[in-house]
Amino acid sequence: MPSSSDPVVESPAPLGRRERKKLQTKERIVDCAVALFASRGYDSTTMEDIGEGADVSRATVFNYFARKEDIVIEVFARRRARLAEIVAEAMEQTDATPGRLRRALTGLARLNQDEPAAGRAIARAWLRAGGPLMPNATDSAALFTDIVRTGQRQGDVPPDLDATRAGLVILDTYLGVLFRWVDDEDGRYDFEENLLATLDLLLTGITRDPRA
Repeated sequence: MPSSSDPVVESPAPLGRRERKKLQTKERIVDCAVALFASRGYDSTTMEDIGEGADVSRATVFNYFARKEDIVIEVFARRRARLAEIVAEAMEQTDATPGRLRRALTGLARLNQDEPAAGRAIARAWLRAGGPLMPNATDSAALFTDIVRTGQRQGDVPPDLDATRAGLVILDTYLGVLFRWVDDEDGRYDFEENLLATLDLLLTGITRDPRA
């Protein structure tokens, strides 16, 4: 039983009917936008198209998203949140850094491969919207940095390694494989297989230590 000194965690108040309806409308707009990006392409999709597909007015779409790019930012914010969940699960399921990184990147690969048309469309839309140049473009690297720092505390990652830089390198590894997968329309490029193989190369290194 919890003691009297345990903090009381209050459950969030349930959403009212109006708030639930607004949330449902926003979800419908985002889902419709992703579907249109996949079928028509990002550039060929207008806010009016999105409103028509979501069964709302163009003005309603603009009430939720001032620009088409903001829809892409919303989708990637949700993907970052899912990545945080994947990383948390990886931290619980294995006690070694390589295993944690493999689980995290496997989850990311499957997030795209489970719905390949949507995954490719979202990545292309992110690029077209200037995603790599956005201020939050590398936020996900912090999650990989946390895995590396945990490994340093546990002793399976060298303490003098720059964990922040390592997190960025791992993110760059993921993005490089993602972009090659996006360009492979015929499905011959296996995302998960190539991502894990590239991670193994990163963890092993490509040259022999000259000091050995």
